[in-house]
Amino acid sequence: MAAQNKNRYLDILQIFRGIAALMVVIHHSVASMKYYHNVNYEVLNYIGKFGKLGVDFFFILSGFIISYTVYYKYDEPESFKNYVKSRLIRVYVPYLPIGILMFILYSFFPDFSNGDREISLLTSLSLYPIGNPALSVAWTLTFELSFYLLFSISFYSRKLWNYFIVLWIVLILIFNYSSLNNLQIKRYPLFKIFFSTYNIEFILGYLLSLIIIHKIKIRLQHQLLGLLTLAALFVYPIFLSIKTTDFHSNYLFSGILFFLLYNAIIIFNKKINKNLILMHVGNASYSIYLVHNPIQMIVLRFYPKINSILTIIISLLVVLFISSLFGYLYYLIFEKKCMELIKSKITK
Repeated sequence: MAAQNKNRYLDILQIFRGIAALMVVIHHSVASMKYYHNVNYEVLNYIGKFGKLGVDFFFILSGFIISYTVYYKYDEPESFKNYVKSRLIRVYVPYLPIGILMFILYSFFPDFSNGDREISLLTSLSLYPIGNPALSVAWTLTFELSFYLLFSISFYSRKLWNYFIVLWIVLILIFNYSSLNNLQIKRYPLFKIFFSTYNIEFILGYLLSLIIIHKIKIRLQHQLLGLLTLAALFVYPIFLSIKTTDFHSNYLFSGILFFLLYNAIIIFNKKINKNLILMHVGNASYSIYLVHNPIQMIVLRFYPKINSILTIIISLLVVLFISSLFGYLYYLIFEKKCMELIKSKITK
């Protein structure tokens, strides 16, 4: 049974990774259009807001992929050591070149940024959450590293990890939706990350991996009931004028993604042509995510006047193309060549 699961094709997830990266590109591009060209359409603003959910998409995918792949490596020699090395290489090797470049750039040209942020050298180099990283999107990598660190508990005991997951969810809910939300402890960077509701998305990805690994079938009627419940939780507060949490739409989106990913993994258990554009975008999704923000800022800063629906569509397509192109080139250099070189050196 384990061998059959291990041989499951997850190419469809690469396409989803590509879509998530492009969603985030659109989110930042809409903000730049508003900043540089005074473009302010309600529909466009909604699209930009939806694009931000690409981060939530990434978190669920990350929780699933790391949990699913590690499940079959627990019994390998030096599994924990290999896990730590692979995660550090995977995160830092592609990140550091663009992270350091952006720190140097902002140090000499502080007006290059659209916002007024105080940049931390320590955070920019290490991703330790003591301040703002020069690369704005790098805040998400801190959450990735935090989950990877806590997930290492499973190498000691998978049973203990599952108990910890339950406790973690309870603590997140208590420290966000009770009077404990105002405690001083949440102001400390590490505790702020530990109690963040974003962690629930990683946990959802982990739960999905267990369902797939253990071949737990979610019946269609149960999926429909789950989706209807999510829709009701989203719609009813609007009709009843009930104030919801800032993370309300993220919960809804994450729940829908959970069922979408489950069905996609079950149905599309086959190899996908690697020459498809979305497969290339998916393979380079991390690099696209890393480099897209400065790229789209430069493109839209010097882009001709955007003042109509047509020019908005064209400019978005241009930004998506250029960001994907530069991201793919970055991927070939730092994710393919540099990572392979470093891994070979460490193996030797």
